[in-house]
Amino acid sequence: MIKTVIVGGGVSGAYCAYLLAKRGLPPVIFDPSHPREKPCGGLVSLLCLDLFPFLKKLPIKHNERDKIYVISPKGKKVCINFRNKRVFIFSRLEFDRHLLNMAIEKGAEFINKKVTSIERKNNLWEIKTNLQTYLAKTIIGADGVNSLVREKILGPLDSRNKGLCFGYLVRGLEKEEITIRFSPYRNGYLWIIPRSEHTNLGIGCSEIKNSYGIKKELDHFIIDNLPKIEIISKWAAQTPNIKNIQIFNSSLSGKNWILIGDAAGHTSPLSGEGILYSLLDGELAAQAIEMKKPHIFDKLWKETYGRSLFVDIIIGKIVAKKSIRELYCQSLKLEKVVHFFRV
Repeated sequence: MIKTVIVGGGVSGAYCAYLLAKRGLPPVIFDPSHPREKPCGGLVSLLCLDLFPFLKKLPIKHNERDKIYVISPKGKKVCINFRNKRVFIFSRLEFDRHLLNMAIEKGAEFINKKVTSIERKNNLWEIKTNLQTYLAKTIIGADGVNSLVREKILGPLDSRNKGLCFGYLVRGLEKEEITIRFSPYRNGYLWIIPRSEHTNLGIGCSEIKNSYGIKKELDHFIIDNLPKIEIISKWAAQTPNIKNIQIFNSSLSGKNWILIGDAAGHTSPLSGEGILYSLLDGELAAQAIEMKKPHIFDKLWKETYGRSLFVDIIIGKIVAKKSIRELYCQSLKLEKVVHFFRV
């Protein structure tokens, strides 16, 4: 009998496992994907670094930048200067692997297998892989936007509340500044995020139904502006992009279950920031488990950062209008723009 199973060993799952193991409650983590790179810029915001200062001391290679350039749909450029502060940029392969290793070193068990089935068995959870069946008292779903745990408990996240991203890992831009270029064709943006040994070059659209042509848009940008880069690999992924606050009327936790990170839909629909919310969710889920009150997680996340996420959802819906997007981009040059870059 397992006390706590965490399905998914990404940021939210690994950090939750680390905290539980550190407190003498080591969980079992299921994830077949490690080691892997993740289709994410790997940018850690100023607020995230303030809330989780241990990130600044991680013994893994990273880039730092003190400014971000934003280009509006009409091509107007704005520089957001962080002055004496810097954002950090990690390879998600190295970042996620380090968090997972932190959990394992503290006593969490890692099973490199895919969970194929989850069923309720009285007050327990029956968890199956292709080789074995396990029983657990509590389950934490940290298995991404297309979460199996979420699908079983609440139903899948509706496609209307998902976005789509496509991109490349490239070499040749590691000395460049972070650049965000809002698309003139759809509600989304293109990004150049330089890491220590390669660069994440991608494009995202807030709505799957309007994402046709994003690869072509990115490829044309590369041909016109970055013809000499070396493409290492390509990727594509769905992301949470909540457009209706009422979706959070459904509790994300219960008597013996919790949903966290992308599985909970906890990504800013305005900026795409997810690492911050994943770490917060991991912390709050561990707190709820330690209290022996998994159901309280839904109250904890709403009290901790619910208002901020809800504001992002509201602003995101407003900025979805093309004319507003142009004004919004130009407003970023103001002294303090909290929403988007958490400066």
